[in-house]
Amino acid sequence: MLAICLVPAVAGAMLYLNHLRDTALHDAYRAADLVAIGTSDRLRWLLQDAEAMLALVAARPQVRTADPTACDPILAEFRVISPAFKTLSLRLTDGRSLCSELPQPPSQQSVAASPWFQAAIRQPGFHASDGHLGAVRQEWTVRMTYPVKDASGQTVALLVTPLDLRQLQERLFAQLPAANLGAVVDAANRVLVRSTRQDERAGKPAVEMVAQGIDALRQDARHAGVRAPVSRQFPGIGIDGVRRLFVVRTVPMSDWVVVSGVPEDQTLQDYYATRNRGVALILAVLLAAGLAAWRVSRGIRLPILGLAAAARSVARGDLAPCAPDAGPTEVREVAREFNSMVVATAEARERLRASEREYRTLLQNLPVAVVSHARDGSVELFNDRACALLRMTPEQMKGTAADSPVWHFVDARGQRVEPHDYPVARVLRTRLPLSPQTFGIVGADAAAAHTWVLVTGYPQLDDAGSLLHAVVAFVDISAQHEAEQLRLAKESAEAASQAKSDFLSRLSHELRTPLNAINGFSQLILMDPQLQADRRVQLGHVLSAGEHLLTLINQVLDISSIESGQQSVATQAVPLAPLLETCVEICRPLAQAKAVELAVAAPGPGEPDLAPLRVQADPTRLRQVVMNLLSNAVKYNRPQGRVSLAVRQDPAGGEGPDVHVDITDSGIGLAPTQLDRLFEPFNRVGAERTGVEGHGLGLAHSRALARSMGGEITVTSQPGQGSCFMLHLHRADAPNAGQKPSRAL
Repeated sequence: MLAICLVPAVAGAMLYLNHLRDTALHDAYRAADLVAIGTSDRLRWLLQDAEAMLALVAARPQVRTADPTACDPILAEFRVISPAFKTLSLRLTDGRSLCSELPQPPSQQSVAASPWFQAAIRQPGFHASDGHLGAVRQEWTVRMTYPVKDASGQTVALLVTPLDLRQLQERLFAQLPAANLGAVVDAANRVLVRSTRQDERAGKPAVEMVAQGIDALRQDARHAGVRAPVSRQFPGIGIDGVRRLFVVRTVPMSDWVVVSGVPEDQTLQDYYATRNRGVALILAVLLAAGLAAWRVSRGIRLPILGLAAAARSVARGDLAPCAPDAGPTEVREVAREFNSMVVATAEARERLRASEREYRTLLQNLPVAVVSHARDGSVELFNDRACALLRMTPEQMKGTAADSPVWHFVDARGQRVEPHDYPVARVLRTRLPLSPQTFGIVGADAAAAHTWVLVTGYPQLDDAGSLLHAVVAFVDISAQHEAEQLRLAKESAEAASQAKSDFLSRLSHELRTPLNAINGFSQLILMDPQLQADRRVQLGHVLSAGEHLLTLINQVLDISSIESGQQSVATQAVPLAPLLETCVEICRPLAQAKAVELAVAAPGPGEPDLAPLRVQADPTRLRQVVMNLLSNAVKYNRPQGRVSLAVRQDPAGGEGPDVHVDITDSGIGLAPTQLDRLFEPFNRVGAERTGVEGHGLGLAHSRALARSMGGEITVTSQPGQGSCFMLHLHRADAPNAGQKPSRAL
């Protein structure tokens, strides 16, 4: 009760002392601001006088013509107009001096390169520079400039007059008390004028705290958007180590800032005396109240402390009853109830730990992955199986959100599932159980195989129906999913193959019959001797197109027959040399028409003779393959090119084809990417742009025929250097040649 009474009194006293301090600070800042206002006004008047004087001189005709011969009248008029300023000079915009009161004015180079001169050139009117060292006396000064413009309004020269900073200090701060501080700072925060220690501080940077206040003032002035004076107040420590209350204020017509400071201790002397008396009174009252409270609370303090110590022990995990049974009756009753509560809490904690151990054991031994999420979607509980399925470590799993970037879901079609459609997100959103659904889990390596899982989920609600957790279970069904996908792919491929075969089989009757009729009637009409020549040519085109289309259909049907196993071929021992000669002779007219040399390479020394060589093949199909390869070598060759046919034999006893017919050309060649797609039906790998006729079925048909005879066709090529197509066959006298039955073609 005593404390309740004292607190408002103490609070009121503190508020009163704080009000006194605020009032004293306000008065002190006001006094400093008055000094800053007066200094700023005197500087403004000075700059206005200088601007008026320089403008009056700049308006003189002698000055505007920039005539160096009129210097004496100009300087004389300047002295008549304003005898208060030190000197006057007239300089061109390149820094050259036209008129100067100095016997040896600074050089053109030093003036033109000086920052104050460059800044003055950029100004359209009057300009007061920052502080800098004078080139003649090496004293810190500032220069006031005014542009001289010709009749067209272009700046041709500058009127320049320096300002005596020592004289300015006397004019500004002669009446300032010694304890107060006054200064003028330029745009670079360098001291121009200071009420004390002028020679020492002129040109030096302002102390850091004052410079920060000046920067903040300039920022305020920029935000204000006007050139009206702006001020700012702040406490700080000056260069002399004295803590002062500073006021900084902008100076119109320049980038200068006036700094005014009053000593804080001297200004707040009266406040400090009042404060000390008030604090002493408050301390005395508090001491008396404390003694009284100590005597009143001594009887119950120790038992309460013992009870608090016991509570801290329980908070640290010590559940042994340790509250002392001492003190007043009420305190002893509280201690006994506290000890009873500690015993009950210890028993409940032990039961909870046992239940948690059983729950975790059951969770870890489940054959499925289980993850429990909080209401915000973060992971709370999981088993090792969940870490394995999600490809995350236990450390990564703890607290991870359901839409972790480490993995994501895809649906049964392989499309990425958005996070709001994840199983846990749907359970949290709907608060309803989730029926089993199949998803794929994709880890950080998207190229790795997906893990397919069957996902179920259900919410955990409290008695009031509020959501507590969302539990999601995953069952790995990757093996079953892969088997099902293979089965579906097999059935789809078989159905597509059967449909293609059926379609081509029906297409043969639908296309061949009308084509044969067209070709037959075209031949009959061509036999008419009275047929006009132009009509004969036109019918020849019709017949040629029909025969080409019939050949294309026959090749498509042959490929289909070979792939479906509906056409057979009877292989036999075929003499190779006569067959090759026949093919070469048939293709020779085509080679001559294309200006391509067609040659058959003779066996080299030590190589066996080709005359007795026989291969296991169907002679009709073998002739068809060789002629197709030879015609391609001629068609895709270059003028004056060469096609060479050679036969190689491997030693007997091998298991693969041992006779190789090499057809080499000097044509355009093929790139590696073209070789990969060379034997695809209807794919001419860019040859359709060469102007050579073709339909892209010849090579695919030839390879199918070669394989039906137990052989193969391979190719090597380089762009621009030609190609070599190799037909690989079995010798008829090979040990396993006679064992090869007739193959389905």
